[in-house]
Amino acid sequence: MAGIGGVVVFEHVSEYLDEAVRLADRCPEKYQVPCFEALIRILASPDSLHRQIGNECVLPFDSFAETSSPATNGSHEPAVSTPPHLQSHRGPIFLDQYQIPTSSISRVYHLDGDSYRIIVKDLKERTNSKKQVKLALLLGVGGLLTGGSPVFSKDLLIEVCREYGAYDAPNFASHMKKQRDMFIAQGNQWSLTVPAQQRAAEAIKQLAS
Repeated sequence: MAGIGGVVVFEHVSEYLDEAVRLADRCPEKYQVPCFEALIRILASPDSLHRQIGNECVLPFDSFAETSSPATNGSHEPAVSTPPHLQSHRGPIFLDQYQIPTSSISRVYHLDGDSYRIIVKDLKERTNSKKQVKLALLLGVGGLLTGGSPVFSKDLLIEVCREYGAYDAPNFASHMKKQRDMFIAQGNQWSLTVPAQQRAAEAIKQLAS
């Protein structure tokens, strides 16, 4: 068995089971088991995913920093920073779960590393409220694909709504509050629920067709 810094990995996996459970618990319920399995595989890998601090071996992905800022080129960085090994795991899970081909994603998003941009021209909605909700769903999936979490900020949603001529300032907040089953408020951010992720998958398929 491979070791890191002279320590046999498998002998120390048990030390991090609680941490793996805690991190996996942050995933949507349907994905908690795959996330946990991925974390265990990471712990058991020979890569330098652990760092030595004194005599302890510490996981480097303990914090999910909540930062959200649009990139200068119009692309959007994820609202939650997630390690690359989890990013690459959760994105494919979503696509596989809802059977979304990558060709459909490329018609709706421009993905560039850890940033993305919604590129679809026609949202196929008539009212501003429906456009706002659909954009919120798309932003959540964008965050999931690039940052590992279906989260987006209020400021980012306002910016994108303006781009699509759908920003209704007096009713902006009420549009979101009416969709409590789909969006969970987290300070200045919203997170997609599992039903919302399903709705987002349907929206992507519709827009890509």
